[in-house]
Amino acid sequence: MKMTRVLTPLAIAVAALVSAQQAAAGMWDEGDFVVRVGASWVDPDDSDNNLRFDDGRIHEGYDVDSDTTWNISGAWLPAEHWGVELMYIGETNHDLDLERIRDGDIIYDLDGINVGDFDASYANAFVNWYPLSRDCLGQPYIGIGVNYTDFSDAGFSRALNDELIFNDLAVNGVDIGIGHSWGVTGQVGVDFRFGRDSAFLVNAAVLYIDADTDIDFYYKDPQSSDPSITRRATVNDVDYSPWVFNLGVGYSF
Repeated sequence: MKMTRVLTPLAIAVAALVSAQQAAAGMWDEGDFVVRVGASWVDPDDSDNNLRFDDGRIHEGYDVDSDTTWNISGAWLPAEHWGVELMYIGETNHDLDLERIRDGDIIYDLDGINVGDFDASYANAFVNWYPLSRDCLGQPYIGIGVNYTDFSDAGFSRALNDELIFNDLAVNGVDIGIGHSWGVTGQVGVDFRFGRDSAFLVNAAVLYIDADTDIDFYYKDPQSSDPSITRRATVNDVDYSPWVFNLGVGYSF
């Protein structure tokens, strides 16, 4: 985990709190904007344990680790009890480990062989509902919206590549490609003001992101009649869908 990705936005937020000259009253008046920055813990879903290649015969049990990053968001509250919010969650890095492979009725236990890693970043747009009156110190909200997850920098394990080449299963190793994802997202959160006349707040929220993607493995088969041809094996509809836990600070104006 790269702590600088978390500490940098928090340091900026603290600096803003210290340098501000006065707090604005009426935090939840119509037309208000709320800006938040903070940390996000992203926990991908690997409970499905059912990566499946195109032929439907080979299945894999897998594990994807969690990571912590930063987030920034801006919300506009144009009407009583309603608001719209844009949120960006910074890049996370995840290792992909294979736990087992099932080929027909045969199961191979792999004990967490590292296949590779990849990065992901998340852009979200929400419509939020705020059930309480505007003068409450604590303001919970529920939101639903659209998510775009961008997968990048996917890499295959060097050790596993060397093993495949050594056993004459691949010519120059294997490359991985992961597609982006569009999906539905939801959140439940709460803002706490530091005082009734304060513009500063702390925020906590839990998000669920419905994200599915395809994983392509590119390789050259030394056993084929033409080993110079690049072949592709695809794992379809991998359910990445992470839970995200946000904690941060904000300012309203």
